[in-house]
Amino acid sequence: MTNKEFFLKTLQEEAPKFRVAIEALSEDKHSHKVHERSRAAGNLAAQLSLQWKAISGIITTGVPAFNPHEMEKQTKEDMLVKFDQGMAQLQTDLEQISEEDWENGDSGWGETWKDKKYHMAWGFLFDAIHHRGQLTTYLRAMGAVVPSIYGPSADTQN
Repeated sequence: MTNKEFFLKTLQEEAPKFRVAIEALSEDKHSHKVHERSRAAGNLAAQLSLQWKAISGIITTGVPAFNPHEMEKQTKEDMLVKFDQGMAQLQTDLEQISEEDWENGDSGWGETWKDKKYHMAWGFLFDAIHHRGQLTTYLRAMGAVVPSIYGPSADTQN
């Protein structure tokens, strides 16, 4: 299995886990924070809905297609639509990129981060997994049901 194939397989396995985390956020809890310096729950969920578009940008143009203003004031339904669209597009882009471009194509995010496309794509996926973990801890703190991610959560066990 190539690195690209493993990335696509991992993405396909992780996608439903991201979606259930977004779905678990109550519409009236988007502004919930666990600390004054923490991000709001809705902002984290919105990032999870858009991260895939960013990775598509890395793959197709070498630059993450990410606009932080897109995370502002989204309903949960907006987030789920953007998630589904972004995930579908990313899977298409992954299937179309050549192994050569995946492994050797350069990407960059200004002067902050310059790397190979595959390395930056993995970094964005790991970042999304991190933010999904943040969101699930927020869910517990706000009294929502924490969904199963890697097996049952304490809230989903019988």
